[in-house]
Amino acid sequence: MSKNRKDVCRRICAKSIRSILEPYSRYLSSRGYSSRTCHVYACAVEHFGRWLGRRHVNWFRVENFLDQHLPTCRCPRMIRDRRPNRAALRRLLEMLGQDWTQTTFPQGYAGDLLRRYQEHLATVRGLAAVTIQVHLKFTAGMLSRLGVRRESQFTRWTPELIARYVSQEGRHTRSRGRNATWCARSLLRFLLQEGLIQRDLAAAVPSFARWRLASLPRALGKMEINRLIRAANLGTSIGRRDHAIVLCMSELGLRASDVANLELDSIDFTAGVLQLRQRKEREASVLPMTRRLCSALNAYLRRGRPQCASSAVFIRHHAPLGKPLTPVGICQVVLRLASRAGLRDRVGGTHVLRQSLASRMLSAGATLKQIADFLGHKSLDTTSLYAKVDLATLSRVALPWPGRKEVSP
Repeated sequence: MSKNRKDVCRRICAKSIRSILEPYSRYLSSRGYSSRTCHVYACAVEHFGRWLGRRHVNWFRVENFLDQHLPTCRCPRMIRDRRPNRAALRRLLEMLGQDWTQTTFPQGYAGDLLRRYQEHLATVRGLAAVTIQVHLKFTAGMLSRLGVRRESQFTRWTPELIARYVSQEGRHTRSRGRNATWCARSLLRFLLQEGLIQRDLAAAVPSFARWRLASLPRALGKMEINRLIRAANLGTSIGRRDHAIVLCMSELGLRASDVANLELDSIDFTAGVLQLRQRKEREASVLPMTRRLCSALNAYLRRGRPQCASSAVFIRHHAPLGKPLTPVGICQVVLRLASRAGLRDRVGGTHVLRQSLASRMLSAGATLKQIADFLGHKSLDTTSLYAKVDLATLSRVALPWPGRKEVSP
């Protein structure tokens, strides 16, 4: 062990986390992490251990540490960036055998209420697992922030209290404010249904302005798409992986989650099709692969993808080696290629590739129904946004400006 990590162990010798830090360092080293990364992650775990004290380690307390302690932290010589702290604590939970993708409930009344609410979201409302996780995360934060420890405390909830809580959540980012808004409304309706509150407080939740059809969809031109695709270095295994990823998104319009969930048996090279089992609408679909995409996937699987036990198509090539890429990892691949291609100002995420495909299909004469079916849109209202960029069709239905005189030829 390096001198720095020995110092870390010595500084927290009085903490309950000390028995975890030594095997944690070995766990990181065995998974291929560099010495510097091991040191950064060990410091993050030390920070968490100081805050945790002698309480048990679980994902609920990790979330509290990241969401409540870290933004206001004044601890000396500690890393306050959320990303390395979150990554370090995820690896800690993995080492302890805890699935960080599953929600861990707090002890006491709040935990019992969250379990009932989770069952309600899954069975009554039929929400997807990832949506339920978002609900539970914001609901647990709301209960903790408002100090709910017993049922009688709900009688103190007022419209002013709810509005103040949501407004404070919206100060961080607009997206966080919107998530807090719809999660709070859902919880309040559940509490009313359960008889825990006597009046509907959902109407007291303020709304964050969002004009869904006010802006035009961003789209890249054909030359820009080709620049992005050519930015991948086909001479390396990572480059072949990134090349196949960006082709999946630019030629089939796949979401980042669709690409991350692709498995080896989803690809049929003989038939030239790609099967998606976990689409947003939870329906299986089969998409035809282009010749270029089929060739890129074949090259990656034969000469780029490392041997591992994972069934995912796209995996990490660095520590932790062999772990499937997440939707966030897919997004980072696209952003990295955009920087190389000089398109960073045009590409803010992966959805621009999906929008670019829809715009190209519209220009080629496809109907909105055909685009909606290909992209997996459940409602035509989602696809109707692209009608605003079909200038050729719009010019045919445009009416003359009132009062304008027609000029005779």
